[in-house]
Amino acid sequence: MERFLEVYEQWLDVPRWQKWLIIILLGLILFGINYFINIRPLQEELQTKKKQLESLTLEVNRLKVVEKRKAEILKQIRELKEKIREVENKLPTGREEVSKIIKSISDAGSGVVVTELRRKTPESKRYFTAYPYSLTLLTGYPQFLQWCERLSKAERIINFGPISISSVYDRKIEECKENKCSISVHMEIEAFTLKR
Repeated sequence: MERFLEVYEQWLDVPRWQKWLIIILLGLILFGINYFINIRPLQEELQTKKKQLESLTLEVNRLKVVEKRKAEILKQIRELKEKIREVENKLPTGREEVSKIIKSISDAGSGVVVTELRRKTPESKRYFTAYPYSLTLLTGYPQFLQWCERLSKAERIINFGPISISSVYDRKIEECKENKCSISVHMEIEAFTLKR
């Protein structure tokens, strides 16, 4: 206690301007200690939280864009699935024979006589099997165009391949006399079966 009284007496002897200087220095030291112990960690935590907030805001904005894009993609998927269903309906299931389709179009009073229809070796692809056919027709040119148009409108996908047309006026062909044929058409077509 005596030591405290001695310090107090010395304090009273110190000039007033020095007292203020000591008080200010002690205040600055206490403020510095308080700043580094309490305020500085809070500022660092605040900066960390701000960075986390920015990161989360960017992530939320990215997810909003992804959500919007997801809706567009789902709509496109629905449209593509509908198109796939339409195409699948046009592909033979393997139960019907493409030669029957061709003959039914030819036999319907079209003026086209199928003289040869030969199925070639099927070609297996990733999603479907292609069935190539070689066929020869005797007909007139306008009837051939109508026949091609009817075949293209069949309920199945059939691709036309190479076509060669030659005149039959100089040949004596019995079928031509009956049907008034003027051309012989040799062509390749291809039908498809969907793999399941």
